[in-house]
Amino acid sequence: MTSTFKLTLLAALVAVASPAHADWRTETGVFRVGVVDQSAGTGSPERYAPFRDAVSTAISMPVEILLLRDAPSLIDAQTAGRIEYAVLSALGYAAGQEMCECLVPLAAPTSASGAHGVQSALVVRTGGGDARAVLAAGPVGYGPSGSLTGDLAPTISFRLAGRSLGEAGLDLTAQPSFEAARDAFLSGDLSAFFAWDYAAPDEASRPEDGLAAKVVAMGEGGTEITWRSGVVPFGPHAVRDTVPEDVRQALASMLAALNDMSPQAFDAISPSLAGAFRLTAPGDYDYAIELVRSLAERR
Repeated sequence: MTSTFKLTLLAALVAVASPAHADWRTETGVFRVGVVDQSAGTGSPERYAPFRDAVSTAISMPVEILLLRDAPSLIDAQTAGRIEYAVLSALGYAAGQEMCECLVPLAAPTSASGAHGVQSALVVRTGGGDARAVLAAGPVGYGPSGSLTGDLAPTISFRLAGRSLGEAGLDLTAQPSFEAARDAFLSGDLSAFFAWDYAAPDEASRPEDGLAAKVVAMGEGGTEITWRSGVVPFGPHAVRDTVPEDVRQALASMLAALNDMSPQAFDAISPSLAGAFRLTAPGDYDYAIELVRSLAERR
């Protein structure tokens, strides 16, 4: 059974449109999908052709892939209604939803190890002692500047005795990269540092290939994780809420089956995350929205 036939069969099962939604297809004409691509303005969207064809088959209408130069351009295009569908980062979805309250997440990719997102984790060399005493002695690495798990999440969410990261009196040492922080910790130059770690829907099956998990496995003398932030899932494929429900369901079903039915389409749209898509819900991104709101309040 060919991939094209499988997708056609899937569309027949999940995308039977009502007359009203057939009118929506006619009025919309072409379903527009936006992606961030560094070649926007010079490159060809044909590299995404397998994914475009999978979407078109699933919803039974023409599809156009639009290349946007950066995340702000993508968010603006979707919130303004110039595109119906966008491949967003988690914070990009959160920012767009804060702007228009008009986005519906459908599905998001997972990692090859089964992770569905990331979170900040504070790795501490306790030596079997009290973590607070170790943190007070310092130094504690944070960063790189602007990073989600090394800077943003700790700054907004971390608390020590009820005080935020900047007010806890810690000897904070900015790090240029996660690799530099890891090496400084392992060599003994840092007593603790904020790292990224993978998160999974089932806490018992947390993947062990996140930076924090690897450092704990490598460390000696009671190295442990003493704090974790909320989970930021990997970015969703999201549509505007003007897209009819049956079309959303067809798209979500297509994404959930995409890795098996059309590996070429999956690789075209998700080159860095090799796991299958999982269905999402708006509540999955509550922590991402909290981070975006906190950032906006600080500016």
